[in-house]
Amino acid sequence: MIDTPRFKELQTKLSAEEDEKGRINILLMMAEEIKSFDVDEAIGIANDVIARSRGISYLTGLGQGFCLKGFCNRIKGEYEQGLEVLNDALNMAARIHDRNMEATALYYLGNIYRDLGDLANVLSHYERALAINQELGDEYYQSVILSSISNLLFDVNDYDSALEYALKCLPIFQRVDNVNSLLNIHNTLGNIYFKRQQYAEALESFTENLNRSEPGTSAYIMAESGMGKVCYKMKHFDKAKKYLSGALMLSQEFGNAEVQIICNFYLANLYMDEDKDKEALENLKVAYDMATEYMRRQDLMSIHELFSTLYEKMGDTAKAFKHIKQFEQLKDEIFKQKIINELKNLQVRQQIELAKKEKEVAERTAQLKHQFMTNMSHEIRTPMNAIVGMTRLLLTKDPKPEHLRYLNAIRMSADNLLVIINDILDFSKIEAGKIVIEHVDFHIGEVLQSIRDMLLPKVEEKGLQLKIDIGPGIPDRITGDPTRLNQVLINLAGNAVKFTGHGSIEIKTSLQNKEGNKLWILFEVSDTGIGIAPQYIDTIFDSFTQAGSDITRKFGGTGLGLSISKQLVGLMGGDILVQSELNKGTTFSFTIAFDEPEKQYESEKAGVLDDKAMKKLNMLKVLLVEDNEFNRMVAEDTLTETLPGLSVQLAVDGADALAKLRAEQFDLVLMDIQMPVMDGLDATKMIRSTLAGPAQKVKIIAMTANVMQEDIQHYFDIGMDAYVSKPFQVEELLLKMDAVMKGVAPINNSSQSKANTARPEAAPRQFSVTDMQFLKQFTAGNPEKLRKYINMFLDNAPTVLERLELALNTQDFPTVKICAHSLKPQLNYMGVKEEISKILMIEQLAGEQPSTGSLAPMISNLKQVCGQAFEELRKNLSQL
Repeated sequence: MIDTPRFKELQTKLSAEEDEKGRINILLMMAEEIKSFDVDEAIGIANDVIARSRGISYLTGLGQGFCLKGFCNRIKGEYEQGLEVLNDALNMAARIHDRNMEATALYYLGNIYRDLGDLANVLSHYERALAINQELGDEYYQSVILSSISNLLFDVNDYDSALEYALKCLPIFQRVDNVNSLLNIHNTLGNIYFKRQQYAEALESFTENLNRSEPGTSAYIMAESGMGKVCYKMKHFDKAKKYLSGALMLSQEFGNAEVQIICNFYLANLYMDEDKDKEALENLKVAYDMATEYMRRQDLMSIHELFSTLYEKMGDTAKAFKHIKQFEQLKDEIFKQKIINELKNLQVRQQIELAKKEKEVAERTAQLKHQFMTNMSHEIRTPMNAIVGMTRLLLTKDPKPEHLRYLNAIRMSADNLLVIINDILDFSKIEAGKIVIEHVDFHIGEVLQSIRDMLLPKVEEKGLQLKIDIGPGIPDRITGDPTRLNQVLINLAGNAVKFTGHGSIEIKTSLQNKEGNKLWILFEVSDTGIGIAPQYIDTIFDSFTQAGSDITRKFGGTGLGLSISKQLVGLMGGDILVQSELNKGTTFSFTIAFDEPEKQYESEKAGVLDDKAMKKLNMLKVLLVEDNEFNRMVAEDTLTETLPGLSVQLAVDGADALAKLRAEQFDLVLMDIQMPVMDGLDATKMIRSTLAGPAQKVKIIAMTANVMQEDIQHYFDIGMDAYVSKPFQVEELLLKMDAVMKGVAPINNSSQSKANTARPEAAPRQFSVTDMQFLKQFTAGNPEKLRKYINMFLDNAPTVLERLELALNTQDFPTVKICAHSLKPQLNYMGVKEEISKILMIEQLAGEQPSTGSLAPMISNLKQVCGQAFEELRKNLSQL
C-alpha cells in the first residue's frame, strides 16, 4: 500500500476534483510520485490516463500518458512496448507543438536504447532532447540529460567527452541543490577521474558522496566501492580491501549487480598482487558471470584482460591466449562503436545546429525585412507628409509665377517619390504573401474612367491621344478585385505614356469567353512608343529590371512596376504577355476571369462629398494628436483652410490626448502612431478600455506613415475606425472623416488652446551650425513665416532634447529613439546637417539597445550643436 504524504494528498484532491481534465492531471502527478518504486501501480495509472484522455480528446493528457507508460515499460524490461508507446508520444508532441513533451519522449527513448545497447540511437535521442531543453531554457532537465550523456560516453571509454558533459552538468545540479542529482554526478565524476588516472580528484568525488549519502543506501554503496578501487590504484591496499569488502557485502544484500562486479574485479586484482591466484580466480569468475548476464561489455573487456594476465601468471597459456583474443575483439567492437557514435553525434549535432540556425536566420530575416519596410515607409512618409502638405498649402497662397514653377516641381517630385515608395512596399508585400485578392462587385467603366482621369494631364501635356474601348458583351458590373486591376492597368498605361513621344495609347477590353456567370475578359494596353529591344523581352518582368541602363537614366523608376503587375495578374489567375517592335510600339495583354453579379445596377459616384457632408464636417470638434511640430502644423492648417468652421485642438502625445478627452468631449481623434510618452496604439487601447461614456466611443482615425498590411490590421483590431497614410491627401482624409462620422451628430465647437514652454540652451560652438537658405526658400522669404517656424523650433526642441537626455540617464533607449526621431526633421528644417548633429545615427543606435557609453558622446555633441543652433536662430529672429 502506497502511503507517502504526497500521494495521500493527491488522492484527496482526486476525490474532490469534478473536472475530468483536472482528474487526469492529478493522476499524472500521482504516477510521478510512485513510478520509481511501484512500477506496476504507475503503469496502471498510465493506462487509466490514456483511456480518460481519449474519452475527452485531451491531447496533452494523452501524450503525457504515453510518456509515463513508456517510462514504466522500460523499468519492467518491456522494451518493444516502450518504444512503440514513446513514438506515439513523440508524434503527439509534434501534433500539438508541445516541446516539453517531445524532449521527455526523446529522453525516455534514449534510455531504452541504452538498455538495448544501441549506443548510436541513444546518443542521437539524448542530443535532440538536450537541444530542445536548451531552447526552452530548462536547466534542470538539461542537467539530467547531460549526466546521462556523460555516463554513456563513459561506457564507450570516451572519458574526455564524458568529463566535458559531467562538468557542464555539475553547476546546474549545485544551483538547484538536488541531493540525488548531486550524488549521481559526483559518482560519475569519480569514475571518469578514475579512468583518467586522476586518482586524487576521483577520491575527492567519492569522499563527497560517502559523506553526503546515508549508510546502507545505493549511493553509499557506490561511493564505498569507488573509494576501494581508488585506494587500490593508489596502493593503499588495506583501505582498499576494507572498502571493497564492505561494499560487496552490502551490494549482495541489496542486489546491486554493478557494485558486485566492481568489487569482485578489484578484489581479484588485490588477491593476484598477494599471489592468492585461486581467490583471485574465484572473484574474477563471479565478476565475469554477472557482467555477461547484464551485458556490460566495457566491464567484460577489462575482465578478459585480467583473466589473460592471471592465466599467464598461472602458466595456462592456452586460456591466457583465449582471453586476450576476446579482449582484443571486444576492444575493436567498442572502438568501432565509439567511432560510429562520434560520427552520429556529430551528424545529429550539426543537423540540430543547422536547423536552429536556419530557423533563426529565417525568423531574423523576416523580422528585419518587415522592420526595414515599416521603418522605410515611416521614415520617408513622415517628411514627405510635411513636403506634400506644405507645398499644397503654399500653392493656395497665390504664389508669384517664379515661385509657382518651383512649387509645382516640388509637388511633381514628391508624387514621383510616393510612386516609388508604393512600388517597393507592394513588391515586399507580394514577396511576403501579404496580398489578398478581393472578390467584390465593381463597375468596370468606373475603373477605366479613373485611369483616364489620372493619365489625362500627362497625355495632354505630351500631345498624345488616349483611347478607352470597352468591348461588346461585357456587363456594367463584374465581381473581382478592382483595386489590383486598377493598379495593374495604371502601371501598364503609365509606362505607355512615359515611353511614348508621339501618337496614342489605347486601353482595350474584350470578352473572350463566358460560361454561366463566369467571364474571361482580355485587357490590352497598346502604345506607339519606343518599343522594347528583343534582347530585353524575356527579362522585362524581372524585379528591378528595365530595358537597358539608358532607359533607367532617361526615364527613371524602380524597375518594379512590371514585376508587380505580373505577380498581381498571377494572383488573379492570369498571365501577362508582351508584344513589341523597337521604335514602333508595345502591347501588353492579360486575361482574367471575373464573375457576373446577379443584379446589375448603377453605382453612385464615389470619392465626392456633397455640400451637406461638407457642412456636417465643418461642425466637428477634432482632437489632432501629433508629436511632430511640422506635421502638426500641416494637418491643422490644411483642416482649418478646407473646413473653416472646424474646431481643432492639439495634443502632443497619447497621454496628452487622454487628458484632453477626459476633460472635454470631441467628435473625432486624428491619432499619430509613433509618439513619445505614450504612442497612438497604447492611447487607443486606453481610450477604449478606461474612458467613460461618449469619450470611450469617440471615432479614431490613425494618421500614420506605417502602411504595412499587418500594421493596418492591428489598428483596426485595437479599436481604431479608419486610417489615413502620410503624406495624406485632403480628399482621402475628408472621405474617411465623413465615413466614420456617418449617423453621428456633431457636438458644439469650442475654442482651442496651445501652450509654449522655453528651455535653456547649451554651450555654443565656434562655427555656424544652421543654414537658413532652406527655410527661406520654403517660406519664400516671408518674414512672418520665418519667425513662426523658428519660434516653433525654439519652443519645441529644448523640451525634446531635455527628455532625450533624461532617457539616456535612465537607459530608456526606446524613448531616446523616439526623441531623436522627433528632433530629426526639426533640425533638418533649420538647416542643421546630419554630419554635424549625428541625430540619425543616435536614432539608429538607440534602436539597437546599446550601452549608455556608446550614446553619451553623441548626445553630448548634439546638446552643443543645439545650443549653438538656438543662439544663431535667436540672432536671426532679431534681424527679421
